[in-house]
Order: sequence, then structure tokens, then C-alpha cells
Amino acid sequence: MENRPRKPWLAGLLSLIQPGLGQVYNGEIRKALPIYIIPILLIPGMILCLHSEFIRIFLAAYAILGSAYYGLVFIDAVRTARQFKNEYTLKKYNKAIVYIGIGVLVVILSQSIGLAVKTNIIQAFRFPSGSMEPTLLIGDHILVDRSKSARTPKRGDLIVFKYPEDPARDFVKRVVAVGGDRVEIKDKVLFVNDNEVKESYVSHQEANMIPASQNPRDNYGPQVIPKDSYFVLGDNRDKSYDSRFWGAVSKDKVKGTVKNLYWSWDKEKFAVRWNRIGMKVL
Repeated sequence: MENRPRKPWLAGLLSLIQPGLGQVYNGEIRKALPIYIIPILLIPGMILCLHSEFIRIFLAAYAILGSAYYGLVFIDAVRTARQFKNEYTLKKYNKAIVYIGIGVLVVILSQSIGLAVKTNIIQAFRFPSGSMEPTLLIGDHILVDRSKSARTPKRGDLIVFKYPEDPARDFVKRVVAVGGDRVEIKDKVLFVNDNEVKESYVSHQEANMIPASQNPRDNYGPQVIPKDSYFVLGDNRDKSYDSRFWGAVSKDKVKGTVKNLYWSWDKEKFAVRWNRIGMKVL
């Protein structure tokens, strides 16, 4: 077989493009297999942590181990390539078409697994508006439980759903009433089934009262919520465009229930809100 010494810079570059590809280039395909499998094994851990109190520990461990994983794979590929910098017998799979094929296959599998996870288990979203302040801030990144049970929320849950007036957009609001409930708002006070709801999470930033004849912000209903639907409101009640204006959200538009924050960025201060990372959303 032809002698083709390995180039450390190329092994490193391939590892940066896709961890494991540098090992294939070095003729260590058996070593490459666990490198491709390890990230998949983290998925069950993420799912378990989503439903536990250890989400912050998991996120920290994920960041540390993820960085170490990429670094070690890169170093290993470069170090091995240096061992073969003078002499290396080509393997049958040491061809550009094989590298490209492996790369494409891994991307397809990763995207398929990612799509399945995002559709049925967990999905990340970025929160861009102030309609849920102070519960959610602009720049918060949230983890959403997309399991079957999480798509049947109860009163008090924060949900992500397809905006009824534009299904291409996702909204985040709080469920305050479910199908069959009677909803009424009197001078900014929420009543469900004729009982006043104590909302410690709500912020009212404007003292003026708008009459129902003008718009439904401060006075709404009474209205009975349709079956398999949810009446949702923003916590920043005076600055939220929600069910008071466009009606209830049908169950088929619900994507999941908000669980935790995994990242938070303060654009104005150009700083990370470290105290919010991993925080459970209530």
C-alpha cells in the first residue's frame, strides 16, 4: 500500500469540523465510534435533569465536559497524526469521499435525533419580548418540556404555543384558565369561575383603567373557555398581547410547558445573568 504520512494540522482541522473525523483520518475508526456515540448518551441525562432539581449542576457539567470532550478529541487526533508524520500505510477507507460520507451521515443522524428530541421530549427557545416580565426577561433562553403530558397544561403553567394569528411564530404565556372555565377580569383583577385568582407573579405597570368599551386589557368577559382550549395571559399584564385580544389557544397549538432557563443574556449591560442560569420557571 502507498505510504502517505499523516498531517497533524489536517487531523486537527477534521476534528474541529466534526469530532471523530480526525481519528478516521488517522486510521483509528474503532476509536472514532465511541466519540460519535458519547454525545447521544447525554440526551437521557438532559431529560432526567429537566424533571429534577439538578438542572444547574447538569448545565455546568455539560459545559465543562463538552469543552473537555472537544479539546481531548482534537489533541488526540493531532498527537496520533504526529506519530504517523513520517510513515503511514493507507487504509481502504482513507479517501476523501469516505470522510465526506461519514460527515454527511453523522449530520443526518444528528439532525434526525435532534428533531425527534425537539418534537417529543425537550426543546430550547429564546425569549425576545418583555410580556412575561418579571418571570421571564428579554434575553432568557428556556427549556421546554414537549412530552405528551406537558402538552396538556394546567392552570398556572407557562406554555409555548403557536400564535393563533400567525402559526409561524411562537409565543410564551401563562395558562390562567382551561376548557370549561368561566373567565372574567374586573379592573385588572382576574376571576376564574367567579373566584378571585391571587397572582403573585403579575406585574401592573400602569395605574390607569381602560374601560371594556375601549379594549379588553383591564376589563374582560365573562367568557367561557371552549373545550380543549386554554386562556393565556402575560405576567406583564399591562404590556401583553394575549387571549384578552385574540381568544383562547386550542390544544393542537400547544408545543409544551416551560421548565427551566439554561441561559440568560442582558443585552443592555452586555453581561450574562449568572443567577438565572438553570433557574426553575414558576
